[in-house]
Amino acid sequence: MLTGPYLESGYPVIAEYADKHNWQLEIAERFNPPRYWNGDGVLSMFLDEPVMNSFLEKLIRRRIPIVDLFGIRMRRGMGAVIHDNEELGRLAAEHFAERGFRHAAFYAFEWTRQHDERYDSFAAAWKGEPPARWIWPEEAGGRSGRNALVDWTVRKLRNAPKPVAVYTYNSYNAAFLARICLDKGIAVPHNVAILSANDSSIHNCRRSMPISGIDRDEERKYRTAVALLDRMMDGKASRDTVISIKPKCVVTRRSTDVTAVDDETLRKATALISQDISSHFGPSQVAAGLGISLRRLNAMSRSELGHSVLDEIARLRIEEAKRLMISSDDKLSTVASVTGFCNASYFGKVFRRLTGQTPREWRLLHGGDSRQ
Repeated sequence: MLTGPYLESGYPVIAEYADKHNWQLEIAERFNPPRYWNGDGVLSMFLDEPVMNSFLEKLIRRRIPIVDLFGIRMRRGMGAVIHDNEELGRLAAEHFAERGFRHAAFYAFEWTRQHDERYDSFAAAWKGEPPARWIWPEEAGGRSGRNALVDWTVRKLRNAPKPVAVYTYNSYNAAFLARICLDKGIAVPHNVAILSANDSSIHNCRRSMPISGIDRDEERKYRTAVALLDRMMDGKASRDTVISIKPKCVVTRRSTDVTAVDDETLRKATALISQDISSHFGPSQVAAGLGISLRRLNAMSRSELGHSVLDEIARLRIEEAKRLMISSDDKLSTVASVTGFCNASYFGKVFRRLTGQTPREWRLLHGGDSRQ
């Protein structure tokens, strides 16, 4: 097994299968494959890189069974278990469409065949004007380095029509984009909504900005890969076998949890509410913060969102409470306090009105901590 950073979540599955089937599992870093290796099969995420290409060519000449878990460059004589990029793109487009977005972009700061597939599938599923391609290598203009990448990204964000839905190649790109938005005062998700094509606990689940991602069923991918390699080594599967794994669903977090609205003032209003969700305030304070009358703000809210500003405040508070109930073991009284409710009793009343369940019932149903 040649390892890499994106293979870590598969270690337990691979190790379990190896132990069960009495494999002698040799582990090496993928950029430094063993020079005199003489085994029966190889599993890795291969990159289109000289050292790895040389190693692969030798294996293919020796007719050694290989299972690739990346799909960056497909080769004859090598099998693969990869994610279904077409289904990923469809899920992303549907997720944004359900929230009313009309403008979209695909963001990445590298480019491979797989990037092409992810953009093409997203564009094919998108209804309306084709998504913009925000691809750093294509527009580098001779500049390189992190500062140049940041400057380029900021220009893309500033010039994009608002609100814009951004589908990123992976969670690392998504976290990078979210960090820039936070640093530059660009409201997420009200002006820029961010969804990554995978769901990483390291990048997607940070409290400063929980990022929506697609659950790609990683465990199934690794179980399928080791079973395929086993069949290939036994001569029961072709060495060119390619299997696509369909994703499960979109995991919605704060970075896309919004109803897209065209009115800039109303977007500012919802951003103000979200940014100060733990404070005790009402519609009058929101209107005052925008310098407009409450009557006008309510009219805009009912026109675009279908309900009053007070109802939108309650909705956003409850959505944040749901995230906390799943992602933390905080008591319900603490959840109520940090989401701006005056007490746990009122929190429970509003929660039941909007969801039809008590907070404890909802938490138990969704796998959260049962404590009160």
